[in-house]
Amino acid sequence: MGPGALGGLRRSDSQRPLWEVIAASLRADILEARYTPGAPLPSETALSARYSVSRPTVRDAVKALVGEGLVSVVRGRGTFVRAVPDRHAILLGTWPRHDIADPEFIPTARQWGWTQLATPHADDEGQQTYSRSEFSAANRDIASTLGLRTGHTVFHRHSRWRHTTTGLIITINSYTVPEIIPAPTTKQAVNEAFVHALTQTSFYDTITSGRGPATWETSVTARMPYADERDLMALSVGSPILIIRRILADKDGRPLEMTEIKADAERFETVYARENLTSLPEGFDPDIHDPEQLQEKPDPEPTGRILFLL
Repeated sequence: MGPGALGGLRRSDSQRPLWEVIAASLRADILEARYTPGAPLPSETALSARYSVSRPTVRDAVKALVGEGLVSVVRGRGTFVRAVPDRHAILLGTWPRHDIADPEFIPTARQWGWTQLATPHADDEGQQTYSRSEFSAANRDIASTLGLRTGHTVFHRHSRWRHTTTGLIITINSYTVPEIIPAPTTKQAVNEAFVHALTQTSFYDTITSGRGPATWETSVTARMPYADERDLMALSVGSPILIIRRILADKDGRPLEMTEIKADAERFETVYARENLTSLPEGFDPDIHDPEQLQEKPDPEPTGRILFLL
């Protein structure tokens, strides 16, 4: 019997569905490099004969491996082991904090090698849009992160970017609690108040005014993408997405704004800025001062495998 055949089944395997046993066998063959990246798996007919099972059972096993990102199916050609792609990094914990959802960030992003892509939306005149700012209802996930009720209105800024060298795509979203924007006057509509806030030197300075010192918290998670996310980021089937969220909170820890990056988890990872703090200066109070201002500042632009700073 060939590699991965069922002749070497463990006793516990007899209690599992056959497709799971076959998937486990093929997975081991891939991880142990019996099938190298880019190499084809045997055909359904060959695998059916090897494992003495039906083709639908083999198909279920291969489908599981596709979902795990180990193989990909090319219609008309067969099933192939996915190559391990080069990984790039997003550097976290840098100072100063960039408001990457602000239009003022566009020149900086271009210096870092990123080009803005159109979003799947057209304005009233049918023109493509490249960044959008709008009021929207917070879904359960966003509302929970910002400490709001589901459906609460938030100010949403979003854009999409492609790295000119690697071709990688990321999406950027920012969600701000609208109540913290300066209240409109009798001559201002709410939208005008937001426009006014966005034209200030720093949007972050505007929303933290009188609420500082501000604090920052970053979380990193991963999950499988939804269909629209897969299309927006040009992901292959089986590729998970990396979700990086940086929350800006007031002095009492209440969230004010959340910036979110979504990236291909197979091509990106996160690294943290190195700390170089050997002693605290005289008069430093961690309850008042931001300790990150004491860190050694990183280079102003991404270098090497680091493509983005947050």
